[in-house]
Amino acid sequence: MIGLPIDVVGYVDVLIDTGKCGKHDIGLEIYTEKLSEELNLEAAIELGVRRLFECLGAGGRLGEDYLLAAALHFLLDCVDRRMKSLGTLVFEGKAREALEDCVEWIDAKLRTQSYRYFFGEGLEEIDVLVGYMRRLLDERGDVLERCVDYIVEENRSKQTPEIGSGTIAGLLSEVCRRRGIKCLFYVNGKLLPSASAARKALSLLERGEKVELVNAEGKLRITSSCREESFNKIIEILS
Repeated sequence: MIGLPIDVVGYVDVLIDTGKCGKHDIGLEIYTEKLSEELNLEAAIELGVRRLFECLGAGGRLGEDYLLAAALHFLLDCVDRRMKSLGTLVFEGKAREALEDCVEWIDAKLRTQSYRYFFGEGLEEIDVLVGYMRRLLDERGDVLERCVDYIVEENRSKQTPEIGSGTIAGLLSEVCRRRGIKCLFYVNGKLLPSASAARKALSLLERGEKVELVNAEGKLRITSSCREESFNKIIEILS
């Protein structure tokens, strides 16, 4: 539907996903080498997107179709990953927004890697890859939106929750911002930052336990028995 040759898409998917280019998800992740197995220490060797371009070039496959296939791979993989974290609900009817958010998220992630670890190296490759993502959105956005809808249905079939920990964490952070309070929460007595608190709370709810979220200063208290109740109570606080 995107108009790319199947063998090109397959080649790029295998290159990125299998570690044949040095690391799983190469292009999005930094290429590293292990310094110590005992201490689990790794060194950042090369910006992942530059490494990916080198691997494609070495095989004589640095052409437009291959770069579009890489852009497509990262876009749809981003949507799927974020859906597993945020839940399916926030993606329903918002396929275009999800894709645009992923382009911005990937761009920011790669630029942060470049500046933090490699003194700005690889920015040209980042511009090229992200440029192809934006081109896909401009030229085949309708097809990509249908792909997002399919990913929603696929995640539902795999019982991905409608409301994920990423959504709860984001809402808690917004509550903290608006109320000017520390974003630390007790979850049934254990003090955690918002992201960890959200994961812990939803894990307990999945086991059928009642959960009480209380911020560190005791100014906010949320008691719930299921994901939906927790979500709705936070939304009420923000309303």
